Amino acid sequence: MQKQPFDIIHCSWPQPVEQHDGIWTSEPEWDAPLMPVMPQPQWESINGEPCWTIDWCQIFAAGVKRYGSQCPGEMRGFHIVFHLVIKSSGTLVFWDDDGCLIRRNGEIIHADRTSHPLERSEINVCTGDRLEVAQWQYYGSWKWGARLIRTGEIELTEENSLLAYLDAVWQRLEDPNGPPLKMYFSGNAPICTVLSIYSMILNGYSPEKVFVFGEYQWSEQSRKVFAKLLPFTQIVPTEAVLEKIQSFSVPRLVELAQNYWSVMKVCIGLLYPPKDYCFMDDDIFILEGIDDALSAFQNCNFVFAPDADYSNEYLTSWGSVLGKNEPLRTGRVNTGLYLLRNNLDPKKIADDILRVTLDHMPVWQWEQGFIATQFAEESIYQLPSQSYFYPYFDGLPGGMLNYDYKSNPCSFVSIHFGGLIEKPSDIIAIRLAPEILGRNFQ
Repeated sequence: MQKQPFDIIHCSWPQPVEQHDGIWTSEPEWDAPLMPVMPQPQWESINGEPCWTIDWCQIFAAGVKRYGSQCPGEMRGFHIVFHLVIKSSGTLVFWDDDGCLIRRNGEIIHADRTSHPLERSEINVCTGDRLEVAQWQYYGSWKWGARLIRTGEIELTEENSLLAYLDAVWQRLEDPNGPPLKMYFSGNAPICTVLSIYSMILNGYSPEKVFVFGEYQWSEQSRKVFAKLLPFTQIVPTEAVLEKIQSFSVPRLVELAQNYWSVMKVCIGLLYPPKDYCFMDDDIFILEGIDDALSAFQNCNFVFAPDADYSNEYLTSWGSVLGKNEPLRTGRVNTGLYLLRNNLDPKKIADDILRVTLDHMPVWQWEQGFIATQFAEESIYQLPSQSYFYPYFDGLPGGMLNYDYKSNPCSFVSIHFGGLIEKPSDIIAIRLAPEILGRNFQ
């Protein structure tokens, strides 16, 4: 976590403004009366970039109890003035909504009087600069956040962060201790994907091979990143997957796999070799060895990380067509991370996939429900939720940016960011990489 690059030394009481058609028309009250307390910025993510953020709505909602879902604390039609002291020279990258004016030594160095969602701006600052920030609130969200790129500091990139761990990954792969790893991803956040794979190999286990799927979705930039940082993987062409599906004489399934991400994921897992494998989504970071999962896999055919218990939903959608009744032993399966020894007939699997449409249920329910019901009679092992952690239900101490990944005080084996509105971005992944990968890297 980056140290806070500024101190807040004064903060005014909110003052009303004059506004017209979404424009702040009056002048800031730079000498407005001061509040007796200082806001405390929080280290969080704005549009995928980590920064120190002040949420004014939360501050002014303190102590206000209300009915309904409307967020209090908006202070519509007001502005606030706060004073910063900059700790280091560099570029101050900041976000604001709505507009703000920034003054240094009485001179305006940034002026934005328009109403808008969070927008990113930059100004150059020097150590000891005192900045006066006047921020206007039109309505809705009201935040201000900043981070500092220090003078002479090289912005972290994949070349000077993740690339440093590639040799260690190669060395780990020379001594495999578990089944092949399959991953299917869109490539929208390639650095985060690489961090996920590296974390499994350096912290979790060393797979016999690493198969990656989904190249038809990758941008040119993502391809370059994967070529540089994932040279040890076997990229499976989409055509090969479709040909494998076609071999089961279910042409409709080929069309569905091309049109639905969830169908393609099921087909990659259950129909494309190898049949014994570990599957992992690319929004999972592995912090500790998955020894308990590997040990359980010696005696069980299906080992999985837990979700909520969706037995009723899965039985409603898949139970009758696949002949499964209560209780459903696999009702808590999370297909973001599982190990499977697939002994079922692939032709039957291909036929069964077509028996329930995706029209009337969430895609995750269709996918997880199919796998849960298909393998409900297998020997199974459900991994503990305290170790294979899912913030969607349980939160995350410190949040995505503030959890201590290096010392891992909560003893998480994995953290799965599935289901969240905001997942780790590439910028965040680059910043977290030393903590996550440096745990066992020498």
